[in-house]
Amino acid sequence: MDKKKVASDIVDAIGGEQNIVELKHCMTRLRFVLEDESLIKEDEIEKIDGVAGTMKKGGQYQVIIGSNVISVYEEIEKQTSLKGPASASNDEHPKGNWTIKGILNSLLDFLVGCLTPAIPVVIGFGMLKLVNILIGLAGFKDTSTYNLLDIIGDTGFYFIPLVIAYTASKKLNTDTVLSLIITSVLLHPRLVELMQSGETISFLKVPVYASNYAYSVIPALLATWVLSIVLPRVDKITPGWTKTIFKPLFALMITIPLVLIVFAPLGAMIGSVVSQIFDVSRGNLPWLTMMVLTALLPIIIMTGMHHAINPIVFTSLATIGYDNLLLPAMLATNFAQAAASFAVALKSKNKNLKSVASAAAISASVAGITEPALFGVTLRLKRPLIAVMIGSGVAGLLVGILDLKAYVFASPGLISIIQFISPSGISNFISAAIVVVVSSVLTFILTYVIGFKDLEDNTNFSNSSEKSNLKETGKYEVQSPMSGDIVRLEDVNDSTFSKKLLGDGIAIHPSEGKVYAPFDGTVQVMFQTGHAIGLKSDEGDELLIHVGLDTVKLDGKGFTPHVDNNAVIQKGDLLLEFDRDMIRTAGFDLITPLIFTNLKDTKMKLEIQAENTVQANTRLLHLVSENI
Repeated sequence: MDKKKVASDIVDAIGGEQNIVELKHCMTRLRFVLEDESLIKEDEIEKIDGVAGTMKKGGQYQVIIGSNVISVYEEIEKQTSLKGPASASNDEHPKGNWTIKGILNSLLDFLVGCLTPAIPVVIGFGMLKLVNILIGLAGFKDTSTYNLLDIIGDTGFYFIPLVIAYTASKKLNTDTVLSLIITSVLLHPRLVELMQSGETISFLKVPVYASNYAYSVIPALLATWVLSIVLPRVDKITPGWTKTIFKPLFALMITIPLVLIVFAPLGAMIGSVVSQIFDVSRGNLPWLTMMVLTALLPIIIMTGMHHAINPIVFTSLATIGYDNLLLPAMLATNFAQAAASFAVALKSKNKNLKSVASAAAISASVAGITEPALFGVTLRLKRPLIAVMIGSGVAGLLVGILDLKAYVFASPGLISIIQFISPSGISNFISAAIVVVVSSVLTFILTYVIGFKDLEDNTNFSNSSEKSNLKETGKYEVQSPMSGDIVRLEDVNDSTFSKKLLGDGIAIHPSEGKVYAPFDGTVQVMFQTGHAIGLKSDEGDELLIHVGLDTVKLDGKGFTPHVDNNAVIQKGDLLLEFDRDMIRTAGFDLITPLIFTNLKDTKMKLEIQAENTVQANTRLLHLVSENI
């Protein structure tokens, strides 16, 4: 398929770029919101090579592509000025899920989306400050080079509010320039001087809380959030011919006072309170605080909640020059994950597990990237995860006792361990080395002694007798990825699936919110919204699991993926969890199509084995070679 031609032909057939109001994509289809649907050339679209079909639903014109949808979407972006959802109007914001879980998920998603793009800046300028520390330790502290590097290294931290304003504007799809300008007000030298003078400050006789917003993160997040709410409303009340002048004027006049009087002080207070809670905890019982945090960190990382601590880390590094909370805890946990994976690699007799565990151990220990170890080894085998939590917890005890500090934001590993070099000498680095040794040795021994249930000795995490059976009988078993009632694919209320435009399969109406691996293989695509997964079995069959209909509109709310793209999976592994009640309450059908998308290529056919209802991880169907 020529993706460039497909993209070009689709845009032409739906009325050209000027007819597109918004473009998104899900796991299988392009989703257009169009200015005028009468301009669609339906006959031409269905003749395009690579288009499986079309449908109109929920105010969207959907062009069904299948597994190549992302490539075609990216080609449309390259050929036009469209940038997916960002091309849409700011008039509408999706309705949130007003449950505690939904609010927490949205908040976490917001923090991750805003802070993650800023991390390279923090790391880069942090490493510059570290270089300057080394220059100072070498005896060149009073030189102009040292002073200039000190200024340069501090720049990234002082102006971090502007970086956050930029990333937050992208996340919230609001005006980036206005976001930067509003946040810049908080950093204006005269405002800083006024707030440091001790004088009473007021705006229109309303008191203004005095605070230093340089180096801070939360005020910039809140300022941009306020702008994202104000701007669409200002847009509605300004006539078209006046928007150039009055839209930015009114937006600034409304947003800046709100930020100065309410939201920036609120952000400063939130940051201060959270920091004080951790400071009090560490000040009174540092050994207990760090032991508990470090022991639980694998679980915290698993849920993504460690991102919520990042604002505290950024602020600490910028203001006092070090972090003695998250990064030291990660040092212990990262090397514990590496040690457990290394023990598994040595003890396991499964060749593929040895390979996966070895690679995970290197990733965790050298680069400080623990996801392969966590999801691919320790969580999968369970007992090694217990060893990791015990080993890192004991090392965390030392972290608290030694008052270990990190001076650069980076996930701790051998490459970045110099982040623990202190301007005052080598003792902090020695403490870091002690933590690494204790965490690694203790976790390795525990993993080796406690042991784990080894996988059978085959190269693909799969049952050897089943593979032999495939060669002899021409068929193999596929387990059900979820529990629920079986539904014929033809009865699914979505023509993309019911007409088998993407391939043959079956559907399940789930009775619980969990999706398991139906066979041994790999994750081809874990969609970022979590509503769909593309898997490939070791035999080469490709399966699309699409949880619910049109659930891409939830934008990830209610979905918790447990695996990443390219992850190696074993039959029965938990791949995804979803909140059935929340999704149903939001008005979405939970019926889940299971589509084998390449049966024509593999020359396999389906034999459904289960009837009416099925339990997860029990036999659902056989894939049978058409040659027998």
